[in-house]
Amino acid sequence: MMVTKVKINPAMMKWARTYAGFTNGHEDKLPQDIKQRYESWEKGDNFPTWNQLRKVSKKYKVPTAFFFMNKPPEYDNLPKLINYRKVDTNLIFENKSPSLISNIRKSETRREIYLELLEDMHEEIKLFKTFDGPLDKYAFSKYIRNSLDVSLDTQKSWFNEGHSKDYKHYKFLRNWKHLLNNKLGILVFETVDVDIKEMRGLCIFYDEVPIILLNGKDSVNGRIFSLFHELTHLLLGESAICDDDVNYKEEVFCNSVAGEFLVPTDDLKDMLKDGSIVSDSLLKRLSNTYGVSEYVILRRLYDTNLISKSFYDSKTSEFDDVDNSEPKKRGGGSYLRNQVKYNGREYYSLVLAAYDSGVIGSSDFTKFTNLGQKHIPRLHDELFEGE
Repeated sequence: MMVTKVKINPAMMKWARTYAGFTNGHEDKLPQDIKQRYESWEKGDNFPTWNQLRKVSKKYKVPTAFFFMNKPPEYDNLPKLINYRKVDTNLIFENKSPSLISNIRKSETRREIYLELLEDMHEEIKLFKTFDGPLDKYAFSKYIRNSLDVSLDTQKSWFNEGHSKDYKHYKFLRNWKHLLNNKLGILVFETVDVDIKEMRGLCIFYDEVPIILLNGKDSVNGRIFSLFHELTHLLLGESAICDDDVNYKEEVFCNSVAGEFLVPTDDLKDMLKDGSIVSDSLLKRLSNTYGVSEYVILRRLYDTNLISKSFYDSKTSEFDDVDNSEPKKRGGGSYLRNQVKYNGREYYSLVLAAYDSGVIGSSDFTKFTNLGQKHIPRLHDELFEGE
């Protein structure tokens, strides 16, 4: 039986691979059946079958029709960004992984859907305002707190919110995400399958609905801190972080703003004005009070001259926030809850509201959420239970 080969444009085959990020060593991540053939397809020495083309299309995340075009589409190979925060500022990744590229493109697609739904439902689209005051961490922190309209007392109350104490700080992360969207119009997403050593958080600046993308593998505390590190970049009107000496001061500044906002200097000093000894139990108590990692508390104590450098150095290895990534859950957890985590409660809430009001149908609901109709009742419970 003769197998029909598909006469595609070899140049488009190479463009699609580059578009997906399978270059400069990342070719090894291709499935074996594609890895063995892609070079001959790109040279035009051979052509794929329809079945092979569909596999390539799925892996490169472009429609099969692209492979028949005369020339590539008129947009850049990579997203306009790319502003991403790495665990080790000395570790430079010259090439973004296919997984990171895919997650960035997905976040921008969800933003476009979100904007269209806001317009279709005649909802307000907030204009994001950058900070035009002095480059001072105290002024920045005050501006963020006023913009979010949340008091420090409210922040502290989240630990005891609900029926159980929030030792892992999930409620803090959830509430911060909601406020960033509700007050500033920011969409917060989380990545799927991106190495924590490559990226912890990134931001994409837009005048309307900017994006913060967190690494879904990071610890809850790590994601909370990255949230405000990236927010500072957005308030500076930028979506690019360079891990080099030129921008190193800027990275330090964003960290200092995040630290000052989450654990304000004056309040921290008040917490220790009785002369409390900085013990492990105190670090844990302060961590739960502010909803941050013990490492951040340790750093804030050092930055505010409440502990010595020798004490800070001796405790740093015990509370290494970099390695405090999320443990893998057996069985991968609930599919629906994972989707809500990655795509964001605010994004899903709008899509669900659009479906409930008849603005979109079931096919668009599934397309926009990766969830079938059977998930709708459970999605309602997940998003709105207890409200």
